[in-house]
Amino acid sequence: MVDEYEVIPQVGDVSIVTDYQGNPACIIETTDVQRMKFHEMTEDICQREGEDDTLASWQKSHRAFFTERSKHLSTTFSDDSELLFEDFVVIYQ
Repeated sequence: MVDEYEVIPQVGDVSIVTDYQGNPACIIETTDVQRMKFHEMTEDICQREGEDDTLASWQKSHRAFFTERSKHLSTTFSDDSELLFEDFVVIYQ
């Protein structure tokens, strides 16, 4: 959810991705950033994310995830909540 970002990524940004222990795993370059509401999610973006087989399964699993996550952010999740999707390429691993 957009509420989680301190800084919104921009095309051309270079970032270090870390594992759960904070160790560097790779360096990525942002190639596209899209903001949309949960209900505006498309099959194409769902497939690029690669976590679910269908848009319906993505919506089901992510609705549960975002609902739980929003409790920790002192906000409320709805189908109108804004999401941020970042496409990137790995430039160093």
